[in-house]
Amino acid sequence: MYWWTSIVQELRTNGPSIEYWNDLKSALRRRHIPSYYNRELMNKLQRLQQKNMFIEEYTQKIELLMIRARIIEEELLPFLDS
Repeated sequence: MYWWTSIVQELRTNGPSIEYWNDLKSALRRRHIPSYYNRELMNKLQRLQQKNMFIEEYTQKIELLMIRARIIEEELLPFLDS
């Protein structure tokens, strides 16, 4: 009981509880993903070359890197138009 009471007390003193999925994802990202991770993903995306991959495999890699870097395609459109 002492252990549980200390856990509850710690949760109350460390801020509001997490109620939504997006809040949990954000908290886990802040705690467990290093700050340089997103920069490395962007570098991988910029250096990615098709070489001997099939087009499907190449587009899957692009999509995977974009999902991991949390890039939305609409954000890229203004840069492509110029």
